[in-house]
Amino acid sequence: MSDRLLILDVGSSALKAVLFDSDATVLASLSHPLTTQTRQDGSVEQAPSQWWAAVEAAVAQLPSRAGITAIGLTGSMQNLITLSAAGEIVGPAALYSDRRLGEDEVETLRARLPGDYGLRTGNHLDPAHTILKLMRLERFQPSLSLEAAGGFLFGAKDAVIRRLTGRSVIDPTTATTSGLYNLVQGSWDEALLSAAGAALRQMPQVLAANAVVGPLAREAGEALGLPAGIPVYNGAGDGAAATWGAFADAPNTAYAYLGTTGWVAGTMALADARPPRESYSLADPIDGSRAIVITPFLCAGAALDWLAGTTSLPVESLLERAAAEQDGPAPLFLPYLFGERSPFEDRAVRGAFLGLDRSHDAGALCRAVLEGIAFAVRHNLEAAGLPSQPLTVIGGGARSLLQQRFLADALNQTMIAPAASREMPALGIYRMLAPELGFTPAQPLADSHAVEATPARAEKADARYRSYRAASDFARALARTMP
Repeated sequence: MSDRLLILDVGSSALKAVLFDSDATVLASLSHPLTTQTRQDGSVEQAPSQWWAAVEAAVAQLPSRAGITAIGLTGSMQNLITLSAAGEIVGPAALYSDRRLGEDEVETLRARLPGDYGLRTGNHLDPAHTILKLMRLERFQPSLSLEAAGGFLFGAKDAVIRRLTGRSVIDPTTATTSGLYNLVQGSWDEALLSAAGAALRQMPQVLAANAVVGPLAREAGEALGLPAGIPVYNGAGDGAAATWGAFADAPNTAYAYLGTTGWVAGTMALADARPPRESYSLADPIDGSRAIVITPFLCAGAALDWLAGTTSLPVESLLERAAAEQDGPAPLFLPYLFGERSPFEDRAVRGAFLGLDRSHDAGALCRAVLEGIAFAVRHNLEAAGLPSQPLTVIGGGARSLLQQRFLADALNQTMIAPAASREMPALGIYRMLAPELGFTPAQPLADSHAVEATPARAEKADARYRSYRAASDFARALARTMP
């Protein structure tokens, strides 16, 4: 039996277990859903205990666990996971999308931070940065004071690693999203820790993505049906894993990810990224001289899910209706159903359909949503200064051929769509670990297909994009006048 690598991907909506052979072949890919608790106070939480339960459930479904000789991980970043003095996880994890801290409170906390915060972290202060949650820990973990906490974790995969090995670790990419990591120095920043009231002893150890955290603990191995002692590799946060999976880890490359949310990202030399900038600059998971430039936007596939719920039609039915008249008239859609994070930070802005006509049916609304998502990708690419040709698009939201066509026309560029786009983060971890394991390197974008822009539709899309940009500005101004 050849050596096999098990990748655990702790996403925001599901836990995936992806099994690779030593030649980069995916032998199995199984997932288990995760539940998020969202409340009116802005809290968005998940129970770390369900992450581990999902790991057990997904691994148990693998057709065979024989030959697994290593484990690697990826998962959501920018979470707040609190440990007790005994090292046990306390309460739920506050996710990156948690919005319990209002604008006024964020501004009050900003005043407590060093004036050169952006130069230290490589990023302007974002209300989602975990440092702010630490500064108001009583809002997120009322049963435990900051001083009494045994430690903190900031990535979903790091909570799973702790169950696997007993160690608290983090990769450089995930560490960057905390607002406590010095991007240039490549370490926790003592001035930022002091401003947050946290201690270095409470921080997880920063290790490269291809570092071995430790051997699989006996208890965890028994729970998963895997041999104790096999190496557990640190892996990286989902933004880095997807970047490597899309083969955008070399300078001057870019890709787009469409899931429930979305982002565009690429890799630059750290000196060329010149942080802080309007987009995010995240530490490369392995090479400290590079940065991943990423602009995350809050609504991609979630917009289609919302439309499906509103129309009481499954997403598949909406896409079929949209495809039947793909060149038909459609309103203009602004995808700001949850506010926006990039290319501008605006919690108050909201989405809209503009130019609605009583003749517009569910298919027309679906076309508008797909176009709005495509325009969000273009807007973010332009704001980040990332190349757009040819653009690789990955994630579950990129599976629709119609969405791919809207993207190609919106950017007037070729779209490259890998067949197994939902496994791209796992492939990224495979690529990071293959040299360490002696595995065969993965081939760039195998089993992908290209979608070309259509000149006439691209010209029309360009005109509508200009209207989209003007409508975005209007929507932001309008939000300031509404209660």
